[in-house]
Amino acid sequence: MTAPKAGASLNPYRDVLGLEVTPERLEENLAAFSDILVELRKLRNLNLTDVHPAVVFDPTGGTCDEETER
Repeated sequence: MTAPKAGASLNPYRDVLGLEVTPERLEENLAAFSDILVELRKLRNLNLTDVHPAVVFDPTGGTCDEETER
């Protein structure tokens, strides 16, 4: 990955992700994922404060020592 030149505009795909994306390819990708972005915005606007999650992450994997289980 190369450092951006002084005075050059920032390109997050190149500068952050290390990807070289042509403007044509970027336009194709944005068009392909635009429908997904619309659906993500709908999900982000949902009020889920009173909804219990379907899955609760347990970092212990569901196993506990007898001493810690109370």
